[in-house]
Amino acid sequence: MSAAPFRPHPIVILLLCAALAMPAHQARAQPSSAPPPRITITEPLAWLRKGPGLTTGNVAPVVKGQFYDVLGRSADGLWWQIRAPGTQRPAWLFAPMGATYSGDITTAPVLTPSVKLPLVSGKLPALPRRWVVPAGMPVITERHRQWYRNSTRFGKDLGLFTVVGDCNSMPSVYVRRVANGDYDTSQLPPRLQAVVQRFERSFGRISLAAEGGFSAAAMMDPTWANSALCDVQRGVGPFACELWVSRASVVFIALGTQEQYTWRDFEKHYRPLVEHALEKGVLPVLVTKADDLEMASGAPPGYINDTIRRLAREYDVPLLDFYLATRDLPNFGLIDEGDKDFHLSRAGMDRRLLLTLLTLAALVE
Repeated sequence: MSAAPFRPHPIVILLLCAALAMPAHQARAQPSSAPPPRITITEPLAWLRKGPGLTTGNVAPVVKGQFYDVLGRSADGLWWQIRAPGTQRPAWLFAPMGATYSGDITTAPVLTPSVKLPLVSGKLPALPRRWVVPAGMPVITERHRQWYRNSTRFGKDLGLFTVVGDCNSMPSVYVRRVANGDYDTSQLPPRLQAVVQRFERSFGRISLAAEGGFSAAAMMDPTWANSALCDVQRGVGPFACELWVSRASVVFIALGTQEQYTWRDFEKHYRPLVEHALEKGVLPVLVTKADDLEMASGAPPGYINDTIRRLAREYDVPLLDFYLATRDLPNFGLIDEGDKDFHLSRAGMDRRLLLTLLTLAALVE
């Protein structure tokens, strides 16, 4: 006589079906032994923030070469949460201030989206009534705003701007001061905080066309371009390369100090920069300089700055008159270096950053 067929209990069948339907990672769920992602600080000095945003306020400084475990990240990946040295409380690091040392950052949990200030009726909040705008602020017209908005037709990003120039335009003394916390934006009015948030990615970039010793002539010279990122074989210089790589919709052109001996050729080399930016759909903001070094070489007073002002009128592009903006600062916003002052003091750097943010705010209205 044959044996009766085996019939498992209905409850057993339900348990087996549930196990088969369960995702493999849940069926084998066990405590993970993998260490958390680890990053190292790459900036000489940077500040941790209270939240994932450049306007949330500084918490504690970190320095180059330190290592930290990543507790979490922001939704856009621009911010990492680590433990602040000393207090060991969670704080946030702007990702461009560090680099992955080990592990996979994307495995860190997303803790919160990036902080964004709400707009008022689709526009930026107004400045406080008693807020005094420094001299030298560009007059932004509707044509300028339209040019900025139309840059998307050329593949540009409305949330990105860039800076090109000499030693006073290098990231460490200009826009990167916002990224590393040296320029504390938490005390700015909401209008300018919203601008910082809108252009957040720009403050962490390192421009390919901002370097000590750069002149207007060097901007289009492939000799000075980054051969790894620029097509130097086709004659692409730092300026054209930066506009292409950055995809910036606005470029602040801050040149002239290095032309103290070659001031006669300044316009010949500067004019093509304005024309190239316009040709590529990028709005150029022309920036005068705080010094007048070329006078020592026989140039008329204010020669280079007057050239920049004239070209801004000719091409109908914004003029940030930084020379005018620094006349009320100690030593005109320059470090006292004897008879040839040209490096910006902290007051000079702060004034230029403020005007940069005000300019961007006027453009995005």
